[in-house]
Amino acid sequence: MNTFRSGSLLLEALLGIAVFALLAGAVTAVLFVGQEGSLQSGERVRGVFLTSEALGAARSMRDTSFALLTPGQHGVCVGTSGMWEFCGSENISSDGFATTLTVQSLDESHVRVTAETKWQTAAERLVSVVVSEELTDWQAIKPVGDWSSVRLAGSSLIEGLPLFSSIALKGNYAFVTSGFGEGGRGIHVYDISGEEDPVPVATGFSLGVGAYAALMEDDVLYVATADPSAEIQIFDVSDPANFSISDRLISIDLPGEGRARSLAYHNHVLFVGALEDTVEPELTVYDVSDPFAPELIGSLDDTASYYGLSLHDGYAYVASSMDASEVRVVDVFDSSDPVLAPGIGYNLTDTHDALTVASVNDDLLIGRRNGEAIEEFVLLDLSAAAVPAPPPGPWFQEIGGSSVGLSVEPGGRYAFLATDNITAQLQVADLAEFRAGHFAIVSSATTSSGGGRAVAYDTMNDRVLLATDRALLLYRPGA
Repeated sequence: MNTFRSGSLLLEALLGIAVFALLAGAVTAVLFVGQEGSLQSGERVRGVFLTSEALGAARSMRDTSFALLTPGQHGVCVGTSGMWEFCGSENISSDGFATTLTVQSLDESHVRVTAETKWQTAAERLVSVVVSEELTDWQAIKPVGDWSSVRLAGSSLIEGLPLFSSIALKGNYAFVTSGFGEGGRGIHVYDISGEEDPVPVATGFSLGVGAYAALMEDDVLYVATADPSAEIQIFDVSDPANFSISDRLISIDLPGEGRARSLAYHNHVLFVGALEDTVEPELTVYDVSDPFAPELIGSLDDTASYYGLSLHDGYAYVASSMDASEVRVVDVFDSSDPVLAPGIGYNLTDTHDALTVASVNDDLLIGRRNGEAIEEFVLLDLSAAAVPAPPPGPWFQEIGGSSVGLSVEPGGRYAFLATDNITAQLQVADLAEFRAGHFAIVSSATTSSGGGRAVAYDTMNDRVLLATDRALLLYRPGA
């Protein structure tokens, strides 16, 4: 009688020990994974800091003397003079992080600097953070003039209503996207080498559909189009004057149909913002190191349309339609895994859409849709955190219409706005005055060719191109 009961107790004890061992193992695994995740997060923050520090060193050296930015791979350090300088071919920190700064000459007064930090995780996996930007020699390039007044230097008018939408510059040429029909050919090319009117070239070109955005990188043009099965089209533009449809390298069929609206590029990676869709992602990421064979490497599903994109220190800043957070902030340090940054973004006053965005130094500039109870131009400070967290700021400026396009001169003194204000389609903002809490608009221009739709600052020549409903206009500083 007692033998059966004793056997049962022994079996229960063995089962209890086994279950406890399993639970203890699971808890240990959870603790280990959690600890490993925390370590990886801390390592990533460290890697981002060292990479950003190297880029900051390059900017400081540029400001001291552009000649200090010699091509090649370098380490950076603070010299005996207390200034940043190159030292060796890399920096290796005491905790094993290796940082390099590579300088690539684009022309005699223009370089691309790429900072990269590599380290090995506890799991012996090699990981890295890479950030790059372009720097110019402000003293060799035409100095920034006094934009407290503007003058029209030239214009090119198209009969009909092409509805220009964006401008991409390549040397002495401007590629301007437009609608299709009523004079619009999707892409228009202008020779802007002269001091007066832009001259249309490649006039036989027709894209066959409308286009919303264009982005230039070296000899490659990326275009966001209305084509439902070829939303992104990639062109070789090494010969702008003879640009033709045969220069198209390849097209990308974006998820959904005709949703592409904004573009950004960094280190052979193309970011595409799209209209909101309940199923498809609003941000897609492509490896375009071979422009003949772009590869989808990442995406982000959000609940807002992505009208504008600006990349800054490893984050994508988005001008969006989200009512509760019009400025979205996406962590793109790992471009294959874009994620909304902690805090998600910044909620502007009221619910009017953010339409365009630009960044320079620690300034994030946002243009918004017109509203009676809001100001349509906003400046946010990025010095303390990737997701804006005032104070300082924010700063607001009334525009009198929608701020449709934004461009900023790389020194961060002036911003240029394309607006649909019927008496000031081009508006110039002094960002120092803006930050000081003063009235920011220092000059403006009126045109009879329709509302302002896009704007681009030409760094090499200190001039601004404004695209309206049916014209491309060229402005210079001064009365």
